[in-house]
Amino acid sequence: MRRSDRLFQIVNFMQGRRVAVTAQDIAEEFDVSIRTVYRDVQDLILTGVPISGEAGVGYLLDKSYCLPPMQLDVSELEALMLGAEMVSSWSDETMAKSARSLVNKLKSVLPERDREIFSGTAMYAPPSRIKIPWTIDFSELRKAIRAKDILRLEYEDESGKASERTVRPLALTFWGPTWLLLAWCELRNDYRHFRLDRMKTAEKTGEPFKDTPETSLKNWLRMYQHKEKLRD
Repeated sequence: MRRSDRLFQIVNFMQGRRVAVTAQDIAEEFDVSIRTVYRDVQDLILTGVPISGEAGVGYLLDKSYCLPPMQLDVSELEALMLGAEMVSSWSDETMAKSARSLVNKLKSVLPERDREIFSGTAMYAPPSRIKIPWTIDFSELRKAIRAKDILRLEYEDESGKASERTVRPLALTFWGPTWLLLAWCELRNDYRHFRLDRMKTAEKTGEPFKDTPETSLKNWLRMYQHKEKLRD
């Protein structure tokens, strides 16, 4: 990642947060050293970005600050179009509508030259027969992840054995053609993946959860990346 892009992403990462972000959090997010974070934040402050805080404590971005508009190149426009096409074909209708809305909004604000390029982008991801259907509400799972609501699942494994699981939903992952819910399973006291097509029900318990160092998505990602490095 170019440094200019990283600076933009750091500001984006800090936007909308109510509590200070530590240099360690930023370093882990962008895979750089803490010293690099200190230097990047200082440069952002010098350019007028309203960041308060200090090294060793944390940083907070003024809520009123808005990022300037970005200039997207052809490859970035193609990536957006392909991503929207894939979302439309491989998620639910709610997400498909959001993807189409995003494309339309983007077209409306692009300069004329970029709008022509975007409209001429030939990137498609048509529906496929191998898509595995599910019966639970995809959008409700997304809301539960966002709100950190504990779920109770009625689930069947590969052999058809039924079980009831109480889980902390962390992320939805797509391993084509299958969608999985990554969650912390209270029964197994560990991370587990649950296939959406094997869920019979997925109900909110009304009980919120808080991330801990041992049960968070960030910890799972760290463990996954470590395993991948060992394989290499």
